[in-house]
Amino acid sequence: MIGIMGSRPLVEIDKRMLAREGEWLVKTREIPELGPYRSRLEAIEALYRHVTICTGVLRRENPERVRQFVQHSITECKEPDCELCNALLALAPDANVVQLKA
Repeated sequence: MIGIMGSRPLVEIDKRMLAREGEWLVKTREIPELGPYRSRLEAIEALYRHVTICTGVLRRENPERVRQFVQHSITECKEPDCELCNALLALAPDANVVQLKA
């Protein structure tokens, strides 16, 4: 699943995050304020999803993988050792998020 996010990491993630009134927003070129999200980690996941969609990467992927990627939620994922969750957690190691992993 992680390959779907591309081989290049996003740069300046912190500059794209905006905390306002207890919620997180993401600044992108296409959408000035994407969100709101309950946590910084959810906002980072939304940023990766947005960039992946806008760059056209999904057109080259298996439709089932695309569906899984678009519907993934780090706070609701129950897959043990999920590649996407692990990749997102590596980007925000200090994130305080409750995951519903089984």
